[in-house]
Amino acid sequence: MDVTGTPLSVTALPELAVAKFSDTVEIDHEAHLLYIGDNWSGGLDVFDISTEQPLYLRTIRLPGRVYGIGLARNVHKIYVGLTGSSIAIIDSNPASAAVNTVVARIQTGGLGHADLMDYAPDRKRLFVANRNDGFMVSIDTTTDTIVGRVEGLGGGLEQPRFNPTDGMVYLTGNRENVLYRIDATTCELMEVLEIPDPCYPNGMAINPATNQALLACSNRERPRTVVWDLNKQQIAAVFEESGCGDGAMYEPTIDRFFFAADGFAQGPVVGIFGGNPVQFLTNVPTMKGASWVAYDRTNELVYSPGIVDGRPCLLSFRVPVS
Repeated sequence: MDVTGTPLSVTALPELAVAKFSDTVEIDHEAHLLYIGDNWSGGLDVFDISTEQPLYLRTIRLPGRVYGIGLARNVHKIYVGLTGSSIAIIDSNPASAAVNTVVARIQTGGLGHADLMDYAPDRKRLFVANRNDGFMVSIDTTTDTIVGRVEGLGGGLEQPRFNPTDGMVYLTGNRENVLYRIDATTCELMEVLEIPDPCYPNGMAINPATNQALLACSNRERPRTVVWDLNKQQIAAVFEESGCGDGAMYEPTIDRFFFAADGFAQGPVVGIFGGNPVQFLTNVPTMKGASWVAYDRTNELVYSPGIVDGRPCLLSFRVPVS
């Protein structure tokens, strides 16, 4: 396995075990805050990451298990996907008397949970997938109303990603092994793109400058990572050096894709990719539970959830020099 050993910093989280730890981690770069879904403590944990040592601030209690997180900084809101097909809206305006509290909820109309989401700040639109209900909704974050809905999709819906280059939302479907190409304005399904490789994608990340996407494949028997060309709508590359995981992200300030491959055969890793054409660079070993990934631009640290001795924690490490 191609790996780069780098020290892992481990920060303990609050007590009280109840269920699966974390599904997503998001960072507000301007406020230097990290948000992590914490099903041990029953809410959204908030950390001050203005320095290299994360400082736990609070847990915002939520009525249900936590799935996707969407940061809508330009409207001062945080959206959290929950059980019961609902989305909690948290006030993030530091000048508000209601800051860090749930101020409203949106019902998406399904039977399962509202899962992963992506936010398009220029449009003030939030795109949310209901994983097992076969639909995705578009929410106007200025009014917190559902303004679009695409139904009849398959099961196992995972990560929606808005692509500003073509104005489309790409939604991964890990059961059918497809990408759904959806018009972000009309919420109309434009195309179902079959992936001619046993990827079964969970997460997805897009570099809009090159119009390349990294698909976080879930295949355990044949771990892999697929790079998808959004211009030609076809596979650009397949890498077997890293794979089998959940979350993926692209960080434009350093031109790097990160893939939290916690199910990789040789042990949990974060796979790192970059360049044009996209190349596999290295794996950084992590630990059990490291299924998501985020990058702090201020301190140049990669963050991921983890589990040590049966307890939740927050991992961080520096990007290896390639």
